[in-house]
Amino acid sequence: MSGAANSGARTTTGLEQGAQTPLPHNGRKRWQWVASASCAAFAIAMTLTLLPAPATPFYQGFDAWWHSVATATPGYTPSGLVAFLDAFGRPPGMIVLPVILLVLGFARRWWGMLFAFLAYLVPSIFAQLLKGMVDRPRPADPLVIVDHGSFPSGHVVSTTAFIILIAVLLSPAVRRYWWPVGIAFVLVMMWSRTFLGAHWLTDTFAGAAVGACVTLLLWWLFSPLLARDDARRARRKKTVSPA
Repeated sequence: MSGAANSGARTTTGLEQGAQTPLPHNGRKRWQWVASASCAAFAIAMTLTLLPAPATPFYQGFDAWWHSVATATPGYTPSGLVAFLDAFGRPPGMIVLPVILLVLGFARRWWGMLFAFLAYLVPSIFAQLLKGMVDRPRPADPLVIVDHGSFPSGHVVSTTAFIILIAVLLSPAVRRYWWPVGIAFVLVMMWSRTFLGAHWLTDTFAGAAVGACVTLLLWWLFSPLLARDDARRARRKKTVSPA
């Protein structure tokens, strides 16, 4: 009797301990969807302020002031960093994606490849949908070739998505150093689009919000799958490492 009772007690204790054992972390973080939702709210609010009168939102005076002080002089020809930033958001910049996919494929990070492809594609689709929906007029006489619709800045959307994409693919130890560099790159891109007269300043803020919203949400959704890639790589390293 005593042995059976002790066995039952041990079994109960084992079950309690098993219930208290935390499940393996799936890689998702609360801040990912909170930040994504916050950026979405900002982009939606800006969209709603523009829909009634795309050419004259209540902050148009601020945009016009920034345009008057920040835009290059007429006749300026983009060169150096400004020319690079302009090309980065155009078809020449798309060469970055095949390079990323090639590196990920070589490393057998299959879910990472899919994430990278979607992180490059989906934010730009959202940007084009918003451009068509709002159709905000651009500043007069931009210094580079532009398409229709000033809101949001497609260059800033794709740059923000690219920065977050690279951060996701880096190890956490390296990621902490990438964030300041990436944020600075986005800010410089925002400045360059207004310097070239291609966008109003608020268009660039909306671009950053749209790019961050979509890419952070993709990160949250893909986190368990990306964790599988990491676990597979860890097992492979353990298998090939010398005893």
